[in-house]
Amino acid sequence: MISFYRRIRAGTRLSFALVLATLFSSAGFAIATENARKPNIVFILADDLGYGELSCYGQKKFQTPNIDKIASEGMRFTQCYSGSHVCAPSRSTLMTGLHTGHTPVRANGGDRYLYDTDVTAAEVLKKAGYATGGFGKWGLGTEDSPGAPWKQGFDEWFGYLHQVHAHFFYPYWLSKNDTKFFLPENEGHKRARYSHDEIHKQALDFIRRNKDGSFFAYLPYTLPHVELVVPEDSMKKYRGKWKETPLPDPRKGYIGSDEPYATFAAMIDRLDGSVGEVMALLKELKIDDNTIVIFSGDNGPQGNQWQRIADFFQGAGPLRGYKGDFYEGGIRVPLIARWPHKIKAGTTSDRLCAFWDFLPTAAEIAGVAAPKNIDGISLLPTLLGKKQGGHESLYWEMGTGKNPTFAIRMGDWKAIRPVPNAKVELYNLKKDIAESKNVAAENPEVLQRLIELAQRNHLVERKYPAENPRPSIDDYVR
Repeated sequence: MISFYRRIRAGTRLSFALVLATLFSSAGFAIATENARKPNIVFILADDLGYGELSCYGQKKFQTPNIDKIASEGMRFTQCYSGSHVCAPSRSTLMTGLHTGHTPVRANGGDRYLYDTDVTAAEVLKKAGYATGGFGKWGLGTEDSPGAPWKQGFDEWFGYLHQVHAHFFYPYWLSKNDTKFFLPENEGHKRARYSHDEIHKQALDFIRRNKDGSFFAYLPYTLPHVELVVPEDSMKKYRGKWKETPLPDPRKGYIGSDEPYATFAAMIDRLDGSVGEVMALLKELKIDDNTIVIFSGDNGPQGNQWQRIADFFQGAGPLRGYKGDFYEGGIRVPLIARWPHKIKAGTTSDRLCAFWDFLPTAAEIAGVAAPKNIDGISLLPTLLGKKQGGHESLYWEMGTGKNPTFAIRMGDWKAIRPVPNAKVELYNLKKDIAESKNVAAENPEVLQRLIELAQRNHLVERKYPAENPRPSIDDYVR
């Protein structure tokens, strides 16, 4: 009998010990999970890069091997849309998670800006413990406005604040937060210190300094935005490659090019090289596996006086339109995401998505809640190869008045008012990706449904003060 009770007590002690071990093990796992470094997020945004201007999206006349490698090691999206057909509103949707029927900045202009009440991706990630740095072109508020990047969640900012300033690759100064970072070598309109190179150097330094924590590196580089100019070490690879006609820049004080095709290809080549250096640094610092890298462009390729460049390179691929159009060529953009061991290499997604999806995606990656009442949907399930629901529709607008320009896509259908007060057109993108046949007359019910849906997506645009006169180029280049 005594032996029997001893066995019971021994068994009880053993069971209790196992329970304790399990509890401590679980607690240790929870602590380890809680204390694990959150994934780094790098978002590289090219400026005026068309859907067809990367070789992984069909470009034949030049190659983009470093960007292509990101695609081969990650996921390439075929139906991603920018936030707008021009840069400032596109970036506003990226930062706020709101489409242009709701986002605060809906057009270009130096006196349009984010307010204190606006919540950006940088603010969300900063509250999640991330170091936040932005390097390149902002366009959502100058230093004397509430939209300045250091007032919108960025610990560091280096580059351009005003869009006009960002037109120049050899400026006299750049912005380092709220102070001027002078480039005296460029004084007297000298082409000495290329702004992209300085911005890129600062971005790499930010990544190095924050390698031991979690960081958000937003790299809205200005390449290949015009003006058409690039250092000779990039230019020599393409000089004389094509039969060329000079393309002078019609804007006073801006630089044109004797070889516009070669110059444009060289600018994208330099961008591709910078992307390669970012990827190499992540590996050198041994943080590559814990970093998601996203690459995209802010709108379609340049039209107007630069249209022949886009036409020569088929910059919009099979799509109709250019920057400034709500046709597909103006708003459908490349999107590539790479995250080792998380995103399956060499995959392609035809999921409909847009720039306003970035904020909720970044929030879910960081393990925090996104702001309520935004338009975006996290793409993380798609990136991880899981099924998820999509958008009922995607919406864009530009301008004020009773009948502003707009576009709305629902499934394969897309309605567009291409210019103010024009009749609304309708296209079936599955059958007509080039938007060559307006089928509004044959599908009045579909058209009406999309128009009504567009009206529900619009909120009255924020009123800003009258814009100051356009800055003099002498403010930036002298």
